[in-house]
Amino acid sequence: MLDRAKEGLLYRLAKLLANKNAGQSEEMSAALTDADSYKKYRAACVKIISDAAKKYSVQVKGKDVLDLGCYDGAVTTSLNQLSPKSLSGVDIDEKAVEIAQQKAATHSIRFLVSSKDQLPLETESIDTILSYDVFEHIEHPAESLKECYRILRPGGKLLIGTWGWHHPFAPHLWSVMPVPWAHVVFSEKTMLRTCRRIYQSDWYQPNMHDFDEDGQRIPEKFCSDTIPTDYLNKYLIRDFKRVFAESEFDFQIHAERFSSKYAFWTSPLLHIPVIKEYFTSYIWCVLQKPEQSTTEGHAVESEPTRSSGSKVSSNQFVNS
Repeated sequence: MLDRAKEGLLYRLAKLLANKNAGQSEEMSAALTDADSYKKYRAACVKIISDAAKKYSVQVKGKDVLDLGCYDGAVTTSLNQLSPKSLSGVDIDEKAVEIAQQKAATHSIRFLVSSKDQLPLETESIDTILSYDVFEHIEHPAESLKECYRILRPGGKLLIGTWGWHHPFAPHLWSVMPVPWAHVVFSEKTMLRTCRRIYQSDWYQPNMHDFDEDGQRIPEKFCSDTIPTDYLNKYLIRDFKRVFAESEFDFQIHAERFSSKYAFWTSPLLHIPVIKEYFTSYIWCVLQKPEQSTTEGHAVESEPTRSSGSKVSSNQFVNS
């Protein structure tokens, strides 16, 4: 009885916020209308990555660069604008890499299929690794970091853009569940059951991820009662910090506040360890392989900065 009441409350909240773009920007909503729009949106993210690379002193121009978690190469091809010496992309999704490889002939980019525990690159062959909207999806970040460390040359850097599990929209359910922190207040079972109800409602506006390859509306979605950790690892910012500290990298974590003008008051909250988990919009993590080997990572946390906008992951579990 109580579960039904919770589902009813969450459903009403979602319906109230559905037309207010609470869970995603108007730009993101437009991008999700079709595959071409989405690819253009992803390609435009190169400016966000470029700005972060410049801000945090991660060199791309003239470097051997790897796009870690490249998916179909939409972002990777745009990285050519930054004039790397060479550019590679890796992803565990074989079908997505095949799509990316079709573009490689005209963009001089190498796309490779990776396993979950090994990167298909030689030791100390890369200067810079970029990983945008990917690390929240990596099931075992510690193992992935070991591989990144292996392929980086001494002094090389890894730039990670990601977010923590207590972000208001961390479950990647923006379109169907526009209620901030729903996964924190309610159980995943309640949240996903409510998503199933919303998906079948007349007022719900389907997006490109609600249709199959033949253009037919997928009849049922959100059929699980939990979000699997092989899709979202559910790491908090402190979990990423712990994993970085246990690695051989030197690292910095840069927290960004939400970009809305109404969120200016949240900046001081990013200095409070527990509270920051809920009010950090995005984190940029810079990991550097020392010129000489070390036994553990060294942390330097930066001052919070303003977020450059909403982020979209290239992988999709249930909705985006």
